[in-house]
Amino acid sequence: MDGLRVGCPMKRSSIYSPEHRVMVGLLRDLRLEAGLSQLQVGEALNLPQTKVSAVEIGRRGLDYLQVREFVELYGLSMAKFALMLDDRIAGAAYRPPRRPRRDQKTKPPPQRPVKEKRARRTS
Repeated sequence: MDGLRVGCPMKRSSIYSPEHRVMVGLLRDLRLEAGLSQLQVGEALNLPQTKVSAVEIGRRGLDYLQVREFVELYGLSMAKFALMLDDRIAGAAYRPPRRPRRDQKTKPPPQRPVKEKRARRTS
């Protein structure tokens, strides 16, 4: 057969690998640590927010240059990112960053309207 090797397993796409899941999780955590929203990242990289979301949940693949754009936006070098990624893949102790909390003073929780009790009729 022309160019086909019979009996060889098909190459699995890297977006389905555990390593890819770890990498996109690291990219998401770096974005949160940088204090950026997906919309802000999309605007800075000239991408729609939906693509940033798809990357972070592992539905879109990235090539090296795209990863580099994300990493540089988050203030890291590719060398530092590679070390962090290797540590995560190796299973080093890791605790994801917490999402920033909303400032409760700027937006108070919604208040329920108080229903007035009607006086009972006496017959």
